[in-house]
Amino acid sequence: MREAVGGSMLFYIIIIFLIIYIVFIGVIMNYAATFRASNYVLTTLEETEGKAKLGSKNDTSSANTLYGGLRSRHYYNNLKVCCTDNSHGAVFKITTTVTFKVPLLDIDLDLNIKNETKTIYGVKCSSTDYKGC
Repeated sequence: MREAVGGSMLFYIIIIFLIIYIVFIGVIMNYAATFRASNYVLTTLEETEGKAKLGSKNDTSSANTLYGGLRSRHYYNNLKVCCTDNSHGAVFKITTTVTFKVPLLDIDLDLNIKNETKTIYGVKCSSTDYKGC
């Protein structure tokens, strides 16, 4: 009987570590997807020199807008783009959000991933669709 109890305890320990491993991999995958979305927005803004349209959050038909491009890449979380002027041009600041939910523990955690473009010369925030931060 003693060996049966020790074997079941070892089985429970293995199951707990397996659950922790699966949750860790899920968190890493969500974080990586959000970081890719942030880099997509950053690259698009730099390529179009700030002329890319933001679109609406429900925009799924047009890949020409930032939200439409993100929806086509299966990113459905929050996106915030704002613009600040400096002496040479404009800098766009991008904030994407990754949400972690743990249903059994009732934990909802939102983490922001912030990114910004290099200075885009010759562009002023007044000529774009984005507001100041």
